[in-house]
Amino acid sequence: MSPVAVVTDSTADLGDLATSAHIAVVPLTISFGNEHFRDGIDLSREEFYKRLASSTHPPATAQPAPSALAAVYTRLLGAGASGIVSLHLSSALSGTYNSAATAAREVDADRIVVIDTHSASLGLGLIALQAAEDARLGMDVATIARRARDESPKVQLLAVIPTLTYLARGGRIGALAGLLGNVLRIVPIVTLKDGEVAEYAKVRTFTRAVDQMVDITTSRIQGRGRARVAVLHSVAPELADSVARRIEAAVAPALLISACVGPTVGTHAGPGAVGVAFIP
Repeated sequence: MSPVAVVTDSTADLGDLATSAHIAVVPLTISFGNEHFRDGIDLSREEFYKRLASSTHPPATAQPAPSALAAVYTRLLGAGASGIVSLHLSSALSGTYNSAATAAREVDADRIVVIDTHSASLGLGLIALQAAEDARLGMDVATIARRARDESPKVQLLAVIPTLTYLARGGRIGALAGLLGNVLRIVPIVTLKDGEVAEYAKVRTFTRAVDQMVDITTSRIQGRGRARVAVLHSVAPELADSVARRIEAAVAPALLISACVGPTVGTHAGPGAVGVAFIP
């Protein structure tokens, strides 16, 4: 029998890393008007951000149907997987977890464990990568699931967003609503709190906000040795590379990855954002 299979959704933003780690990825859907695309399959990152900038209406994102997840679960079990751990975007941000839970009940509730990570983007990605490594080492479903649940609260995510325009258009402004209409040039550092977007700090310039994000990250993992870090960006690779180099020089994390976020996150962050997800 094959090892436990690990499944996640496209908001994990793992790209080729998912393939090399043998993680199955179920895409969310992104829609511009009557045009519908599967996240990470039908629309390149570059084309998505071009459309985002030129569109007068915000694109809509939608979770996978339970049938899409059920098809993946059935395929993996049919191929001999001993069980499945399915890790997903915060249920406060998407219905993907609920779709996955429904699909698991339909296919084989005894062999499929579905987990709401309360995270997003590469925060979710880091948990999925660890689960895949645990599966490779031969751990069983219960152990992998327990470790993933233990990891989830430890994930910290900070991001600097140049403008709140896209968060507001996408209806994800939440606790950041008080920043709208501020006459000063305020750049927020945002985080996830209880799985939802929340304000962490307000900074006067984008450069200072990025510096503060790096300082916060390195101070929290300084000297811990086994930290895992992911730098995320929305079509800002040079900025992301700079942030990654600064973190690597300061704390030498055990794992450091970087990726451009896809449409599901990019719809709300807009172009030019940069962030860090890490597990101390």
